Amino acid sequence: MAVAATLDHQRRFARLADTPLGLAPADLRAAMDPFVARVAPPGDAAWRAEVARKNATTGRRLRRRRVLGWLGVGRRGQDVIGAEYGASWTRKGLEPYAMGERPAGGAAWTYAGETMFATAAAGARARLLLLMRAVAWLQPASVLEVGAGNGVNLLVLACRFPDVRFAGVELTAGGVAVARAAQAEATLPAVLQRFSPEPLRDLAAHRRVDVRQATAAALPFADAAVELVYSCLALEQMEQVRAAALAEMARVTARHAVLLEPFADCNDTGLRRAYRIARDHFGGAVGDLPAHGLEPVVVTDDVPGEIWLQPCLVVARRRAPVERA
Repeated sequence: MAVAATLDHQRRFARLADTPLGLAPADLRAAMDPFVARVAPPGDAAWRAEVARKNATTGRRLRRRRVLGWLGVGRRGQDVIGAEYGASWTRKGLEPYAMGERPAGGAAWTYAGETMFATAAAGARARLLLLMRAVAWLQPASVLEVGAGNGVNLLVLACRFPDVRFAGVELTAGGVAVARAAQAEATLPAVLQRFSPEPLRDLAAHRRVDVRQATAAALPFADAAVELVYSCLALEQMEQVRAAALAEMARVTARHAVLLEPFADCNDTGLRRAYRIARDHFGGAVGDLPAHGLEPVVVTDDVPGEIWLQPCLVVARRRAPVERA
């Protein structure tokens, strides 16, 4: 059974080096490095303790989630999520992306055969590099980010690709405020210039990004308004509106969608499955996308992830709507 499961996984997911992105795991690992506190060798006591702690807390959360589910309550609605993340964006600002001394500690990560302690910015920088290579490969004239958070991806991408028209929608007022404060500066804030994993071409291009507060379930854009729509660890917080958000992404793109999300396919065993269910995270599978109007063309889980949640990169083309007689 284990061999069959492994073969099935290999059929569904490509190695990063075999995708058209021009990246290998070593490139993502290098992007992470400034935010890696230390690599944990095999048998590391602190690593084992962190894995045990996360399993215990996730187990408690999962049991609570099941009890609440039996009672018919406990789903994390968009109002709750909006309040949580709005406050978080406001509190953190751009400080987590600062590159200086190596961090003293962090969460437990696994990637490219290594176990390590790293901050959240390690994964964010690796994912930004993936997005940069996706834009370079697909060459869109216009791009929309769904669930833009504090705007870091959007603003840095705009300065990397100044000839592309960028826009983003974000549920929270706090996230939009952080992005707009950065846009008010004449050049991209220095912390984000250093955070970029690739050279930037126009340090004032971030000022031209269209950032709006809106819900992913009703995007304020016309049909086929952009050539590329993407989300990055955003749909994971939209489980209650997942179907609507995916349908909207398919509606507004004329060509492609990029989804950097913890698809259920990548989080279907052990701690990651338990955490996904306990946190009411993204429950969709890659195979569900065609039903929402998106046809996957590249799928890889060769992406850095914390021990409790594994992102998956899907590049999809927009499916032509079926004509009715």
